[in-house]
Order: sequence, then structure tokens, then C-alpha cells
Amino acid sequence: MNYKGYKYLTYTQRLKLESLLKAKIHKKKIAEILGVCLATVYNEIKRGMSVVRSKVYDADGDFVCYKDTPFYSADIAQNKFRLNMTAKGAPLKVGNDYDFVHYVEKRMVADKLSPGAILGEIKRKKMTFSTSISRTTLYRYIEIGIFDRLCLACIHHKKKSKRSVTIKRAPRGTSIEQRPQEVAERNTYGHWEMDCVCGPTLSTLLVLSERLTRYEIIMPMPNQKAESVIRCLNVLERRYGKMFRKVFRTITVDNGSEFSDVDGIERSIYKGKRTSVFYCHPYTSCERGTNERLNREIRRQIPKGSALEEFSKEDIQAIEDWINAYPKRVLGYATSAELFHKEFQNLQ
Repeated sequence: MNYKGYKYLTYTQRLKLESLLKAKIHKKKIAEILGVCLATVYNEIKRGMSVVRSKVYDADGDFVCYKDTPFYSADIAQNKFRLNMTAKGAPLKVGNDYDFVHYVEKRMVADKLSPGAILGEIKRKKMTFSTSISRTTLYRYIEIGIFDRLCLACIHHKKKSKRSVTIKRAPRGTSIEQRPQEVAERNTYGHWEMDCVCGPTLSTLLVLSERLTRYEIIMPMPNQKAESVIRCLNVLERRYGKMFRKVFRTITVDNGSEFSDVDGIERSIYKGKRTSVFYCHPYTSCERGTNERLNREIRRQIPKGSALEEFSKEDIQAIEDWINAYPKRVLGYATSAELFHKEFQNLQ
């Protein structure tokens, strides 16, 4: 049977195409079933192509890596078809602005920025493109496949379900209830939250998050012990010298055993007191909200189940630099590195 030219599929045909592809029917046979030419089948597959990300586990059930599997979606193809048809009336806002498209793809794929962060950065830096679209429109364009290299599956964050707990003991040291009010208000510089990011082995990351600028410091530790935490803080004190007391005025921690040595955390290697430590209420991670939020960014680079010793110091430093160079909405799309160094200069 001969088919002349290329013609669009109906939504019903697209649904049928999706089911035939899942059944692994040969594309030439699919063309015959749908009554279209082979080129139409290939064009429609390209139109509705998307990617689903799944986890890969080894024989022992341990996480290995993520795997991206391409698949055809009739809904994506139909939505893209309808949107493309608006070119006969109201065209796509991105039009032929290839510089904008390439910039968005580069910042999302290579630099792992969210769509909102990209648009905020463009606005803050007054970058010039022919296109100006809203955050909602950009998400919609990604969802329907306007950008060849992008999909929403790569940027969605899963929300953790909340659980109810009963607090049965007091904090290990000075309670967060006694922390100065200015710390809670985030109006002053030099107040930190400290936590550990752990893997399946002993290796651990000590993370410190500055509350005003959301600046992140990540330090590898051989284990999750109190002496390792003290050792890292001593390294930081040597790095900042006499400025340490001004940069690290307070540190808020949870009640983990790694933070149990209150005296060791607060005692300066140069004698005297170097900082003040405050302990959250047990099972209340929201009192270290900055820590928890930035830990999610670390997990984007180091998924749960990854052996931390497989990441070199250079790898960890690259992750720290990426977080601190990320345009953050809460900061008006400035970066933590910019604001942190500005505040640090003001101390001198």
C-alpha cells in the first residue's frame, strides 16, 4: 500500500501508537496498522519522546546508578502538536530565540539549575534575550517537550512524609530556646547550622550552612565521631584565624552523638572560646531548616546509598562551589558566594 506525503495523527492514533510501541511491534508494521507512511511514524515518535529515570540496583540490592529510559507518550505528542499548531495564530514565545534555548538547556543540563533559578538569574543580571517568559510558561514548555534536552523528571524534588514523634529527653547542651533572637531573624551574619551527611560506610560529610547568606562548607570526615567534628572545626579555625570568632558566632546542631562534645566544639585552639553552640529540640530538624534544604542539593550530586569515599576532595569541593554559585530565589537570585564574601569583607 502506498501513502502519499506526511499527515498528522489524531489523538486516538497516537494512543494506539503508544500501545503498539510498548508491544514492540515493528515500526513498518505500525505504519500499516495506522494507515500512514513510515516517515509519519518516525516523526510522531520523535514528537512524543520523553525520558523516565529509574534506579539501578546490583544483585545485593545496593543502589548503583540512575538509568534514563526513553519512551513515547501520546499525551506529550498531542500537547506538543497543539502548541505547535498555535504557530498559525499565536506563535511559541521562544520563537527562534536559539540563544535563549541553548542558555536554558546549558544551565539546566550542565550546571543543574532549576528553571526558576535560571529565569531569576537572567532578570537579576539583566541578560538580553529576545524571549521573556514566566516561570510557569518555562515549566510548561519543558513538560510538553519544546526543549529537546530537558524533561521535568530530572528536576522534581520528592517531598518527605512527616511523622509524628514524642520528645522524651532534653537537648544535650544549651537549648535553642536560649539562642539569641537575632539568629532566628536571619538579619545578622555569622550564625551557622551544622549537620552530617552519611553514606552506607563510615565516611561522612560535615556540612555547615550560614543562615543569612546560605553559604555552605562541606568537609569530608573518616567517621561520624565527635573527635572528627572537632578536628574539622580546628581546621576551619586555622583557615580563618582570629576572624573565626566573628565568622562563626553561633552554631546550631542536632542531638547526634557526633556533636556531644560541647566543650570541644566551643573551645578555641588559640585558648578561650571560639563560638557558642545551641542544640535543637530532639527530632525537630525544621529548627535547622537551612541545613536540611542545602543537604537536598548535596544529594542531587551524591544520591543516597553512594559510598562517600568514592568522591575525592576535589569532587566534594566542586559540589560546595556549585551550591555556593547557585542563584537562589530566597536571596533574590544572588549567589551565596557573592553575599558571603561581601559580609566577610565588611568584618575587616
